[in-house]
Amino acid sequence: EVRSLIQKRNSMNRGYKIIILAALIAFVPGLTLWAQDAELSSTKMQAAYYKDHEGLESIVARLLIKSERYEPYANMEVSFFVASDTSKMLLEKMTTNEKGEAIYILQAKDKTHTDATGLIAFEVTYDGNATAESASKDIQVNPADLKVSFFQEDTSKFIAVEAFESSGEDSISPIAAVEIGLYIKGTFSYYNIAKDVTDANGKLIVPFPVEMPGDTLGVITLAAKIEDHDLYGNIESWGNINWAKPVPLATEARRGLGDTDAPLWMVYTLIVLLSAVWFHYAYVIFLVIKIKLAKDQV
Repeated sequence: EVRSLIQKRNSMNRGYKIIILAALIAFVPGLTLWAQDAELSSTKMQAAYYKDHEGLESIVARLLIKSERYEPYANMEVSFFVASDTSKMLLEKMTTNEKGEAIYILQAKDKTHTDATGLIAFEVTYDGNATAESASKDIQVNPADLKVSFFQEDTSKFIAVEAFESSGEDSISPIAAVEIGLYIKGTFSYYNIAKDVTDANGKLIVPFPVEMPGDTLGVITLAAKIEDHDLYGNIESWGNINWAKPVPLATEARRGLGDTDAPLWMVYTLIVLLSAVWFHYAYVIFLVIKIKLAKDQV
């Protein structure tokens, strides 16, 4: 009888194990499918070409990830490629900074690869991960340049900006109808003074702002910019001229403990203290004389 009970209990346990195993077999594939169907975070890749006033060229990529809105995606690896019509070549892999940016400095050899249109094509890619989608951005660039100069006619002064692009070995051609912004370069920002398009000869001429303040010698820095252009990207060039209004350095009278002129608060304090001392001296002398006179009367 005891043996019968044991066998019955073992049979029940075996049945429970079979039920649990069957449930796991049915549940695990469903869990896997759910994980596969889980929505990945959306990402966005931005890329732009920049050429600064010293001629340094770069591709600036910015990777964004969407939570409530698109935010910088830091510490992610992105790849820079230069592409032709039939292939692409890896330039470098870089990690994004806290702003989600990665900056690749162009080398001379990178600009030898062109597509069928004669443009230099770049591609920046992010491969994604377990929680974020992949992203990529293609840009095409036609290298160009700006030149800032100055000239004077009678008493009028002008700024001249020339925009040109390479049209073959050792030859350039003007860029017509491209918008150029002119700025006064400050210490921390740029002040816009004009924005217009170039003429058929690739030139933009605007009056010089003679009333603008410069340094002590009247020197001022003018910056010409092509900004966010689909073909030329972002290009900047500077020019310096001493036509601005000179601004002398502000000299502030400084009174310090080591100077011949003491601080005014110390001068006033000393005058008050010395006046109080001499007042007490005079008051004591007055009292002595008053006592003596009183004694003589007695």
